[in-house]
Amino acid sequence: MVPPLPPLYGDLMLDVFTHRALTQGVINDHTPHGNSDRLAQLGKSVLNTIVTYILFAERPMLSGEELKTKQEKILSDESMVAWLTEYNTELKKRVRGAKGVLDDPEEASFLFNSYVGAVCLQDGLQATTDWVSKLVKPEGQAPALVDDPQNNILPTARVSPVSPTSASLPTPSQTAGVPQGTLALFNQTCHQRGFSVEWIASANGPQHDPRWEVKCKVNDIERGFGLGRNQKIAKELAAYEAYLYMQSISWTSGTDCVDLRPVLVSCIY
Repeated sequence: MVPPLPPLYGDLMLDVFTHRALTQGVINDHTPHGNSDRLAQLGKSVLNTIVTYILFAERPMLSGEELKTKQEKILSDESMVAWLTEYNTELKKRVRGAKGVLDDPEEASFLFNSYVGAVCLQDGLQATTDWVSKLVKPEGQAPALVDDPQNNILPTARVSPVSPTSASLPTPSQTAGVPQGTLALFNQTCHQRGFSVEWIASANGPQHDPRWEVKCKVNDIERGFGLGRNQKIAKELAAYEAYLYMQSISWTSGTDCVDLRPVLVSCIY
């Protein structure tokens, strides 16, 4: 039994349920999301991180290989088709522009990822996590992520730099949704570890209401991404995501670890 499908409203609902062939990839600058392609990319990253976070918190702990295997199984096209099949009646009433879209695994995955991205943008990170968690583990408890450290299922994150220290992420702020001082702590830790850090920023949308995107590269590899209404917020979000990712791989520069980057924080604040 799947949880109720979160309702969508307005332009989000129209774009998610209109087949992408009809929009031809045109970006609508007058909406926060642009188009369904962008929603699908956001949703894919959000879904990946929620599932990984749930598996990461399992006890007894999964090995890295076990975590990766279970993650791939849960996020397979077959799983998404199965989830959509449960919502089949409701979705078939709404999907426009293509026959049998729910019978095509690739299109089904695109639709589901778009829906996840839209829910994240409309209702926020925790609401998306609550919904997805019930799909992945119907009997489990949804994890609290960025905004509720008191109920977090994982212990407070701590960094182990080259020299012994008790540095850890500060308490999350109420405005940005990320811990205050994360950017400075991230830069300091990278400096101590001898890692190079590069920030790539760009703005999209109208001048009076831009959406800033910031990528954080550590040793020339993207480790964080932030999306916000100004460059400062986007950079802080990218730093927070990169910090948690680097912590998940024990601050190594390896590329073989499963991707734990919490792109969840890329929802617009």
